[in-house]
Amino acid sequence: MPSAREIFLAQVRTPDLDAEVDVLRRDLTNLKQETLQQVEQLDDDGKKRVMPNLYEQIVHIEVQLAGHVGLGVALALTVLDEHHSGASLSRFDRELREQMNEVGAELSKRHGSRLAKMVASIEVQRLAWRHSHEFMSWLAFRRGDERYPAADRLERLDAFGVQPRLLEARSVVMAGLGVRLSAALEGADRFMLGNRWRLSESPEHALERYVWPILSYMPAPTVRIERARWEYDTKAEGGLEGDELEAVRAKMAGLLEAQLADALEELPAAALAGTF
Repeated sequence: MPSAREIFLAQVRTPDLDAEVDVLRRDLTNLKQETLQQVEQLDDDGKKRVMPNLYEQIVHIEVQLAGHVGLGVALALTVLDEHHSGASLSRFDRELREQMNEVGAELSKRHGSRLAKMVASIEVQRLAWRHSHEFMSWLAFRRGDERYPAADRLERLDAFGVQPRLLEARSVVMAGLGVRLSAALEGADRFMLGNRWRLSESPEHALERYVWPILSYMPAPTVRIERARWEYDTKAEGGLEGDELEAVRAKMAGLLEAQLADALEELPAAALAGTF
C-alpha cells in the first residue's frame, strides 16, 4: 500500500492518475474562486444569505476528497491548490469567516460520519487561527503609531485571548494530523490572509525574517518555507511584479510541495485512513 507521501506526490505530479480526485480538487478550487467573486458583489445582508450554503458545499467537497485519499493527503492537496490558485478561505474578511465558523461548528455536530465531523472540526480550528493571525497582524501594522502604544497593543492581545485561542486550535489539529502537517497548514493559512503585516526591506526586518522562524522551534522544512514567504513579501512590497514575481512564487511552490510531502511522513495512523 502506498504511503501518504507517495499518494500526495502522485496526485500532484500526475493529476489525471485519478479522475475523481482531480475533479474534486478542481471543483473545490472553482467553488472557492466563485465564492470570493460572488461575495464581492453582495451587500452584508446578501453575504449572510448565501455564505452558509456556499461554505457547507466547500466542506462537503473536502470530505469527499478525504474519503478518496485520506484526510492528511486531502488537506495537503488543498493547501497546494490554494497556493497555485490564490483561492483561499483566508481571503474572506473576518465577518464572513465568523459566519463560516458558526456553520462549521454546526456541521461538526450534525454529521454522522466520523470523517465529516473531523473535517468540519479541523476547519473550525483553522478559522480560529486565521482570526488570531489577522489580529496579531493588525496590531503589528500599528507599530510606531502613537495612537496604539506597545502597552495598549499588548493589553488588546490579552483581552481577546489570542494566545489561549491560538494554542487550543493548534492542539486540536496537531492531535489529528501531527505536528508537521499542522504547522504547514497554519503557515499557509497565515500567508494567504488578505490582511496581514508584511515585513519591509529594512535591515531591522531582515534580521527578523532570519531570526524568528529559527527561534520558533518549527520543523526544518517549515522554517525554510516561512523564510521564503517573508522574502517573497519583501520583493512584492519592493515593487517586483509580473513574470519576475511569479517566478519567485513558483520557486516557493516547490518548497511548499516538499514541506507537505515531508509532513505526510509523520501522520497519525488514523489520519492515513481518514477516520478517527
